[in-house]
Amino acid sequence: MIQLGIFAKTFDRKTSAKLADAIALAGYECTQFNMASIGLETLPEVMDYTSLTTVKRDFEASRVTIPVISGTYNMIAPDPKVVEQGRLGFRVLAEASKALGYSTITLCTGTRNVEDKWKSHPDNAGQDAWREFRVELDRLIEIAETYDVTLGVEPEPSNVISSARAARRLLDEVGSERVKIVFDPFNLVDWSKRDHASDTLLRAFDHLADATSIIHAQDMRNDGKPCAPGRGFIDFERLFNLFLREGFSGPIIAHGFGESEAASTAAFLRDLLPSKG
Repeated sequence: MIQLGIFAKTFDRKTSAKLADAIALAGYECTQFNMASIGLETLPEVMDYTSLTTVKRDFEASRVTIPVISGTYNMIAPDPKVVEQGRLGFRVLAEASKALGYSTITLCTGTRNVEDKWKSHPDNAGQDAWREFRVELDRLIEIAETYDVTLGVEPEPSNVISSARAARRLLDEVGSERVKIVFDPFNLVDWSKRDHASDTLLRAFDHLADATSIIHAQDMRNDGKPCAPGRGFIDFERLFNLFLREGFSGPIIAHGFGESEAASTAAFLRDLLPSKG
């Protein structure tokens, strides 16, 4: 059954109990968690399992599930030490999956940009970048097999998997059920061609619907900046209808806005989904 969720980092709370309460009160049933929300690094070097026990208890008390967690690092960073450190942190998250209950860890597929893993670089489109990414992804697939988790690959213009077409190529090459897609319309449309956004998303849907396990609900303003769903030009009603007809049943995770818009965004998105009543 589809669950409506939000990035945990949307809320700044001092305890996991207050964080879980804030998510639930805003109208969400689940969250994409981030270890930064409890004062750790997104990819911790070691895990505090006592803290995880508390988090799990607090979220269960608020009836908020944690199906997915952020595990982003630069998978093709020019410095191999950065890649290795990221992979070690990813393994720590995979080991902790059962303790907190998540089954998917999201990825940043990487860039040659040495300053920012969210910024593009001309070499991202080269064969060397693709080859190095595939080698690193295969290592993560082995970790995922060991700990029974899924890898959530999100196409992003600034990364080596920069488009729906590149993501389709990856899926066809890898052929692993451990690799799924995080479908974020914000990352798949070009603001300068916003009049064609619906057609662009339809093509992306055709490429990726069969492997999409998570939808990110993030809208785009006319200037290309992120905004809350319903406040930009992306047609979420049409997009959701496409996925629902395809049988999508994963979490829909909202982000790209501040806490002040969390409750209104939940109401907007819930109106687009089938009633559970």
